[in-house]
Amino acid sequence: MSEIQPQGATPATTGPAGTYPPNAYAQSVPAELTQAPAATWRRWFLLTAAAGVLVGLAWWLAAPGGAFYGDGKDYTIWFGRDMVLAGLGVLAGLVTAGLLLWAAAKQDYDKHSTARFLAAMAGAVLGSVIAWRIGVFAGDLFATPPANMANPSIVFSLRSPSVMVFWPLVTAAVVFLYRLVAYLARPSPSGN
Repeated sequence: MSEIQPQGATPATTGPAGTYPPNAYAQSVPAELTQAPAATWRRWFLLTAAAGVLVGLAWWLAAPGGAFYGDGKDYTIWFGRDMVLAGLGVLAGLVTAGLLLWAAAKQDYDKHSTARFLAAMAGAVLGSVIAWRIGVFAGDLFATPPANMANPSIVFSLRSPSVMVFWPLVTAAVVFLYRLVAYLARPSPSGN
């Protein structure tokens, strides 16, 4: 005998041990996140994370104690070296936010904007870690450490790992501020 379900209700599922109520968690996830194509998630995540390789190489090339100038043993340049990575993270965050907003405007703020944003944010977090590791790897690969070095990380390393949050933080802040200004500038429905 089948039970009569109210119109629009999710039917209970039947399993080996009996009947179970519908999954409450699946109903709480916004539809735009569950319906976003996997290609959207993959593309934005992988491209943003892969940009970390370029940021890491640029950090090693531009930072004091890196490829062109400065001595890694000099502790006075360590702050500048960290700030170069922070600046590159800010630049990468601005570029990522610009691309997200451009893609959203191009597709007239389609239902996949949130999925693109979350994928790009996850990619930015991973991209920051990749940039750090690529820069340190390039320093280890191409720098000649002194013979009496106390620690191998003196040659080229990151002393303040907190600068890695700049990329995702700037991306989120720019997208938030843009959306906030766009929302506040939108005319009211009543025409006042």
